[in-house]
Amino acid sequence: MHAAINSGISIKEASSPSHHVRIAYQGARRAEVELLHEPGNGANRDFILRYQLAGAGIESGLLLFEDAKEKFFLAMIEPPRRVTPNLIPPRDYVFIVDVSGSMHGFPLEISKELMRSLLGGLRPTDTFNVLLFAGDSAVLANEPLPATHDNIEKGIDVINTQAGGGSTELLPALRRAIALPGGEGRARSIVVVTDGYVSIETSAFDLIRQNLGNANVFAFGIGSSVNRFVIEGMARVGQGEPFIVTQPMEAEGQAAALRRYIESPVLTKTHLATQGFQVYDVEPPGIPDVLAERPVIVFGKWRGDRKGDLILQGLSGTGKLEQSFDLAKSVPDAGNAALRYLWARNRIARLDDYQRVGQDAERVKEITRLGLDYHLLTNYTSFIAVDREVRNPKPAESQTVKQPLPMPQGVTDLAVGAPVPASPEPELIVLLGAAAAVAAWARRRTKREQ
Repeated sequence: MHAAINSGISIKEASSPSHHVRIAYQGARRAEVELLHEPGNGANRDFILRYQLAGAGIESGLLLFEDAKEKFFLAMIEPPRRVTPNLIPPRDYVFIVDVSGSMHGFPLEISKELMRSLLGGLRPTDTFNVLLFAGDSAVLANEPLPATHDNIEKGIDVINTQAGGGSTELLPALRRAIALPGGEGRARSIVVVTDGYVSIETSAFDLIRQNLGNANVFAFGIGSSVNRFVIEGMARVGQGEPFIVTQPMEAEGQAAALRRYIESPVLTKTHLATQGFQVYDVEPPGIPDVLAERPVIVFGKWRGDRKGDLILQGLSGTGKLEQSFDLAKSVPDAGNAALRYLWARNRIARLDDYQRVGQDAERVKEITRLGLDYHLLTNYTSFIAVDREVRNPKPAESQTVKQPLPMPQGVTDLAVGAPVPASPEPELIVLLGAAAAVAAWARRRTKREQ
């Protein structure tokens, strides 16, 4: 096995906790990893490769690749390894809570617990608002509220009074949340809490994508049969992680995970600017906030000569941040050929989400074209292998050979039906002894009765 790590940011170290490997660093941003040929270093367990990037602050990097037809870039923005409070800009939260009829009972009760957890974790410098939606929507306040004790209690009270009822219209609620004031100069996060039984359109996904630079959108699914497509689709277009609770006992852990995920934005109002060249087909079209637990990766293409600057701008807790990359100094590398496939896979995943919301013949053509142009498996393209050399001229005379494979490390042969050991297990001996004692007692009692 051979692996290569190409990074736009300097690599601090790489290691494998599962196997012995040889790692050769080819400069600051590339590492060659080779599996050592030695006893006990085989394929009876997963191969795990870990690497850590260098830098104590917000780091960014750029990778380039050119082929005969197109030119690709990948820009990556990495959060600091340790985030201190001074690195976090002011935060603003909008909590969108589904209170429709399908949320009645367990989902709504868990939503109340989640909101108590999230609101209780706000800092005094934060602002927030609560938007309840079903067929219509209502907000706690027309302006963002400072996260004081009294305001947090108001937010919790308005949730506690809900019982669930009505239909579910997500798109108007999203539009209203994004239009609420309070996001200027702050890292705005919108948290959608729903079971996913909502009326959703492709325009809802478009709305999230088009506002990535203005607001982060996180989806939290609650219910015994969550509509995972909606939850995961919103998370994907929002460049985030889906959080799902199907059992009451999962609520506390998932709420804590969501709170950790969203509580540390280190760079907000982020965008890429260019000078001297043109970019197109950028995925995603906007850049979400860089969170302590979420680096940001942007794929795209460019036209023209390799000259000009790619400029990253944003707002951190310590003020404005700007980093510039000179394309003339960023040499395209044949080792970055995966960029074309990563870009295409990202585009196909987005189109697939849209296709599941509403079937569209033109979208099918686009997915098919991407699959064929970039040699990728999609819902409409497949791989066909053709071997022109006949290797077995007489298949009827073939013999079946059982090829032994090693068991996974730590797994016994009992996993594949190996015979049970001839000597009885201790538990069986105890059971047989107890049965014999009961039988003997029964015989003695019968003799006394006679």
